[in-house]
Amino acid sequence: MNKKRSISFILFFIILGNMSIGCSSNNVYNNNSSNNTRQEFKITSDNPVVNGDGIDIIFTSYDIQAESTVTVEKVEPQNIYDEDVTKEDVLIKAFEIKTPEINSFTGLIDIEIPYDEDFIEVGSPSKNVGAMYFDESLQEWTPIPFEIDENNKKVRIFTNHLSTYSIFTVRNENTRAAQIVKVNSYPTLPSGVSGVFEDVINEAMNNNMSPGQKAFELGQGAVSDWLGISGATLTTITQVLYVSEFAEGLGNAFNNVGLAAAMVQAAYDFSSGKDAALFSNLTKNLSYFSVGKWGYNALQLGFVGVYAIDYSLSKFAASAWDGRNEIWYSAYNLYYQRENKRSAPDWYRTIYSLWEKSDSSKDPNFLKDAINDELDSYINAFWRLDEVDQAFWQSEVQKTGFSGGGGLNEALKRDISNAHKAQLVKDLQEPVFDVLERNIRWKLMDEYSKELLNLRNYLNQVTTVLITENLKPDEKATYDGYIVRFGPLNDTANASSWTGTIKSDGTVQTRFTALGHIQSGAPDKLFLYKPDANPDTDAPEKEFSFIVSFPNMQINLKEMHPTMDEITGNWENVYMTFPDVVVSENPSNEEGECDLNEEIVRLFKTAKLKCKFEIQKIDENNATLVFGVVSGVNISSGESLDIDPEPPVNSTATYKDGVLSSTVFMEGAEFPFNFEIKKGSDGNISFVTKSTISGVNDDGSKFSLPFTLTGQKY
Repeated sequence: MNKKRSISFILFFIILGNMSIGCSSNNVYNNNSSNNTRQEFKITSDNPVVNGDGIDIIFTSYDIQAESTVTVEKVEPQNIYDEDVTKEDVLIKAFEIKTPEINSFTGLIDIEIPYDEDFIEVGSPSKNVGAMYFDESLQEWTPIPFEIDENNKKVRIFTNHLSTYSIFTVRNENTRAAQIVKVNSYPTLPSGVSGVFEDVINEAMNNNMSPGQKAFELGQGAVSDWLGISGATLTTITQVLYVSEFAEGLGNAFNNVGLAAAMVQAAYDFSSGKDAALFSNLTKNLSYFSVGKWGYNALQLGFVGVYAIDYSLSKFAASAWDGRNEIWYSAYNLYYQRENKRSAPDWYRTIYSLWEKSDSSKDPNFLKDAINDELDSYINAFWRLDEVDQAFWQSEVQKTGFSGGGGLNEALKRDISNAHKAQLVKDLQEPVFDVLERNIRWKLMDEYSKELLNLRNYLNQVTTVLITENLKPDEKATYDGYIVRFGPLNDTANASSWTGTIKSDGTVQTRFTALGHIQSGAPDKLFLYKPDANPDTDAPEKEFSFIVSFPNMQINLKEMHPTMDEITGNWENVYMTFPDVVVSENPSNEEGECDLNEEIVRLFKTAKLKCKFEIQKIDENNATLVFGVVSGVNISSGESLDIDPEPPVNSTATYKDGVLSSTVFMEGAEFPFNFEIKKGSDGNISFVTKSTISGVNDDGSKFSLPFTLTGQKY
């Protein structure tokens, strides 16, 4: 069964700040003709801009110590085209960029490459255009933070290293394979992140910097924005349609995406001088966090606050000067102009070095204190001169017409130094603090990209499905030529790609990804049709339920039902979930009715209850079922539920043709069971069933609660 799969391309906009792009008169050493794609340029700290053919590059001037060479070569992208990414579908422009004299960069590099809007047939630049770089160590293409300038039809890439960079333009949206393929970009920050990021971070801080329920919900929102799948759908399918290991892993991926997104949003707010309270709480608690990636990310976020909040909003008192003291101020000022002048690049390198050293401190206050110490040491250097040298600078001032002056004392020294510090911090804000803060924001955005990359890899998992009659040697297939189709499918699914025909050996095999399955409506049944039937209009002969597992799964057309002896005993893996619980549409306070509000529904939807499930054989068709709830967990946060379970209860049960039937009465509620137990070709015995708990509350109101019960016995 060949499966054509589709995906919606939602691009990853990363706005790192408005940038002005200057003009450059770089000398292109190699003649840029149609036969020569390698260009060579010279850059300096005064002119750090490359204007090439089909590419512009803006370096941070602080990284250019002397005139340096930049080579740019347009190359054919390697390791990218395959059955999912073809030249007919995707236009790729790739450039290899090198700076032989510069080995590393402390500032961000902006790379601008124009895109071809005419190549797009279905979609728009915001959905069909993206960017990547080639990771030499992994030998694969990796997404990179970028933004799209639709006015000038350019992609602007942000990076701190050089490699081969490319932009891609997809011809038709929704025509690619249903996996997040090599040329997929990532979504912008989740919608609504600005309203919840503080709660997400505070929740993590209260849990030793581990993401919780709010992070899960935000991460789920990112995936919903990205793939157009509702959070409720994601919760339902991961609870019911997938094996528990996959569901738990996907939940962890949501958690990580949510917390990473919250930190990026916080960095933007810190950059605007907002959320000083969150910054204060973060710095106060950071030293208690365990060493790990989230503790490190929180540290970087704290550094943004140091630069953006502590320094941009700091006000150092500057005293007014009178004539008596002006000579000392002038002498002090002259010393820093002639003898001890430190340029913005010098300050940048100094503070960048402090930032690097502070990584291991686990405390952004360490960076703040280190910067303050450096500033104080610099502004007080004049007062550390011996009296002869101070007198020299005073005499130099007197040559310009100043004479006399008040007596020098500690208060006067402090006033002069504070005035210098206030002006210095103001002068360093844009060329130093803003540049360093932008680097850290980029680093946090890069961490967000990595979490989305992990999520991509998770959703790209492939399962190989064997549909079989389980024929014995020399046994003839009953369903040779029959049509099979997965369902139910949603309106956007390509039904033909989920349809196949059983071969003469009683089998048909196919493959699909987790993402392809989810985007097509998460089908949980296989429908069997006669060879001459039309699956679009005719009713199926049979239908089979299944649970998705990776990397292989099997659907048996002739179900092998286990014997009573095989199902007898204690089942270790039986869980109850509540994916189909909904909020009451018409809330009422009338007597005898019980409504479910949104909060109660949310609690049920995230609950997973481990159950006692034991079958005690009486004869081949009758047994005693021992059933009860043992414990519970919140599948979003991983936290245990506070459950005080009642002792398990015994109920009569029947077992015939693979179907177990029983009604359990427990804690005033009725649990009706009537489900098929299946035996896989690997010997695993399992079941999946849906039913409804019904009963009466203590106040006399009636209730009903749909649930799903899954079980495995090995």
